[in-house]
Amino acid sequence: MRIKIILSCLAMLTLASCVSKRKYNDMYALWVYTDSQYQLIKGKNSNCDKRIYALLSEVDRIRRDSAYIDSVCRSSMNKSDADKVRLEAERKRLREELNAQSSKLTLSATKIAELESVLFRKDSMMRATRNRLQQALLGFKDKGVDVHVVGGKVYISLDERLLFQSGKVDVNPEGRNALLEIANVLNQDPTTIMTVEGHTDNIAYKGQTYKDNWDISVLRATSVIRWMSKAGKVAPERFIAAGRAEYWPLDAAPTAEARRKNRRIEIIVTPNLDEIAQILDGN
Repeated sequence: MRIKIILSCLAMLTLASCVSKRKYNDMYALWVYTDSQYQLIKGKNSNCDKRIYALLSEVDRIRRDSAYIDSVCRSSMNKSDADKVRLEAERKRLREELNAQSSKLTLSATKIAELESVLFRKDSMMRATRNRLQQALLGFKDKGVDVHVVGGKVYISLDERLLFQSGKVDVNPEGRNALLEIANVLNQDPTTIMTVEGHTDNIAYKGQTYKDNWDISVLRATSVIRWMSKAGKVAPERFIAAGRAEYWPLDAAPTAEARRKNRRIEIIVTPNLDEIAQILDGN
C-alpha cells in the first residue's frame, strides 16, 4: 500500500512538472510491475499466514497430546508401582503363612512321633500286664475268668459264680483269693486306673434286701473294690465303681446259659493318659 501511494505521488509530481510522455510511460509501467509484485507477495504472505496458523494449531495439538500421553504414562507408572507394592506385600504374607504352616507341620510330625512312642509303650505295658494276670490266674482258668486286651485296655472278666453267691453282694472266699492275685499284679504298675463294673442278667430282682438289679450291680462292684484296696493294698483312688445292671450283656439270647454269662464283674485296667494329654497340649 505504501509503494502504491508513493508512486501516485510521483505521478502527480511528474504531471505537475510536465514530464515527457515517454518518461511517464516508463514510470507507469514500473508502477504496474511494482503493484503486481506487491499483490503477488501479499497473496504469498496470506498463504504463509494460513500455513503458520495451521502449523501453530498442529503444534498446540501435539503439545496437548504430548501432555495427555505424559499424564497417562505417569499414571501407569504410579499404578505399576502400587501394583508392585501390593504384590510384594501379598508375596510376603504368603511366605509368612507358608513358614507358619511348615512350622506347624514340623511340630505336628514331632507330636505324632511322640504320641506313637508313648502309645506303643503303653500298649506294651498293657500286654505285659495281661500276660502277668493270665499267669497269676491260671488256677482259676476253669472258673469263668477271662483276660484280654481291647483298645489299649486290659479287661478282666470274672464270672458271678467265682465271686458271689446267688443274690448276694459280698465276695466269697474263693473270689477273694482271685482278687488278691489280681491286686498283686496291679500293684506292679501303680499308674494304672481300674474301673470295676457290676453286671446282672435281665431277670428282675424280687427280694427285699436290694431295690433292683442296678442296686445289686453297684454294690457288687464296691464290694470288689473294698476287698482289693483293704486286703490287696491297691490304692483306693485308682478305682472307679460302676453298675451296669442288665443293660450291657455279653449274650442277649433268652437262655439260661446267656444269662449266666451276663452275671459278672469286669475290671477294666486303663493306662495313665496324662503323658498323652501333655503332648497334645504342647507342654
